[in-house]
Amino acid sequence: MLTTAPWLSHIRTALFKILRQSKTYIIPIIFIILQISVVAVALLTTTYSQATISLATTLLITNYIVLLVLILSHQKFLKDSFQPQPSNNNHKLKRLTKLSLNWFKKHHVSITIMLVCNTLFIFQKTHNIALIYNLTIAFSYGLVLFHVVLFIKNIVGSTQYSPDFKSQRIYLIYAGFIALSFFLSTTVDNSNAYGTEFQLTLLSWLMLLHLFIHWATSQWKLIRQLQNERAHAQLQHLKSQVNPHFLFNTLNNLYGLALEKSDQTPALILKLSAMLRYTIYQGKNEQVLINDEINYLNDFIELQQIRFHHPVNITFNCKNDDSSSTISPLLLLILVENSYKHGVEKLTKDAYVHISLKVTNNQLIFDIKNNFELDEKHTEVGIGLQNLSKRLALIYPNRHQLDMTSHRGVYSASLVITLN
Repeated sequence: MLTTAPWLSHIRTALFKILRQSKTYIIPIIFIILQISVVAVALLTTTYSQATISLATTLLITNYIVLLVLILSHQKFLKDSFQPQPSNNNHKLKRLTKLSLNWFKKHHVSITIMLVCNTLFIFQKTHNIALIYNLTIAFSYGLVLFHVVLFIKNIVGSTQYSPDFKSQRIYLIYAGFIALSFFLSTTVDNSNAYGTEFQLTLLSWLMLLHLFIHWATSQWKLIRQLQNERAHAQLQHLKSQVNPHFLFNTLNNLYGLALEKSDQTPALILKLSAMLRYTIYQGKNEQVLINDEINYLNDFIELQQIRFHHPVNITFNCKNDDSSSTISPLLLLILVENSYKHGVEKLTKDAYVHISLKVTNNQLIFDIKNNFELDEKHTEVGIGLQNLSKRLALIYPNRHQLDMTSHRGVYSASLVITLN
């Protein structure tokens, strides 16, 4: 039995592994080999026949078409428009178009090498024909511009927007490259009105325009990003002020009941534990289900009822037509807390709080009404209501309305929010 040498087996295994890993590059490699062969044969030809000029013209047109397809393959919105739909009779054509664009995008380096080989052949054979020569120069600079734009897009797109020098230095490098391009445009051949000098100057101005647009866009996005981060930080700060406010009030209530050795103390502790769990884990979310918020308010009301020895008339009517609707957490609690703080806690009898919550047609309507002592003077808006106004302005800009009135010992608040 014949045996294969171990080193031959290792080489064969390595070759098969390379072929398996690079099978997607076989077609572009064959393309490049064929193009290099064509250019090599063409460069060995010394005569300038009409057939050679026709071939050069055909290759130039092909170059422009391939460059256009390369540009289109990097446009996300265009590829998305070719998403195949099973119900569409043209879904096979769309799928083929999408696959072709993806192939061009994936192999743009190999295709670029092919285009360079074609361009070298065209320069060699048609440098004495002004029109074709100028169009070839224009194509060459267009190819350079495409790769410069693609490089800037990939570099800037892979980093987070930041005002520091490390993130902005790519624009300085780009500006230096453009300055070098302007300098070189003054040193090249200017015998042809639309030749190398004109094309290189045009390329420099186009890159300068691209630099300005890209830099201005990135700065605008950076400003928006910083504004969003600032608004998020403000919102988190306001939330952190709401949570301790509720905790302090509830602990005071627990302390009072503990002093009285009330049998209700264990139930109060369990209720407080459930509410703190909601406050800590749900309160940090941007949105929570309105039904969860309703359950939280019910727990809060039940907890408050344990505190008072005198009867309090509490009504809470809810109607939610959309169980999946959401709201920013702990917004409504502020209004309910306020009604207890300035109403129920100050009154010794006939205290009431009437609450109504309705969600319909993507709109939340929350009304609350309570009575209070006429002798109590409200000189300024409390921190809770101030935080509520700020949070509404940050979360629901131009999509909310908060009205608060006080008349003859009755305080009313109405909040209307257009939900997301």
